[in-house]
Amino acid sequence: MTVGVQFPALRRPALAAGGFTATRWHSADEKVRMGDAILAFIARGMPRSGWTKPLYERVSNMFGFIAHYDRHGFWHTHFASTAGRVAFLEQIAGYPCWGQPTAVWSDVEREIRARVLESGLIAAYRAQERQETACAEREQLARLLVKHGQAQHGDLHAAAARPGPASQLSLI
Repeated sequence: MTVGVQFPALRRPALAAGGFTATRWHSADEKVRMGDAILAFIARGMPRSGWTKPLYERVSNMFGFIAHYDRHGFWHTHFASTAGRVAFLEQIAGYPCWGQPTAVWSDVEREIRARVLESGLIAAYRAQERQETACAEREQLARLLVKHGQAQHGDLHAAAARPGPASQLSLI
């Protein structure tokens, strides 16, 4: 399991009920509370501990996502890896936010989408994904060198630990 990018600024400024329209089933305050919860989850790096049943039930009905067998399947698909997190954020960024806010949560979707696009989070996750790939490739190279007699077993850790290009993995 990978660690997500922390980005607390995604939650600022705080959402306000005045910016959202109530639906027949949900008040503007409910939209704010759930919108804040979604932003908080993303801002904390999408941790497993933060993926609650209410978040699953709401997010699986937004941004064109579909419900999985259960919330654990949804988490595994979208948050268990950096590649999954990138795909999750890209789906949010590319979603057109259909519908009238009096009937659906399109106003909340638009706000979350705008914040994800403005934040640079997708680029940060892509950089993290590149770094993880490079590290995995160095580890595989070291194992292959040992396997084929091109290096000693002690060289395995030295080759794998060789640093790649420096990159920032969290945004503040």
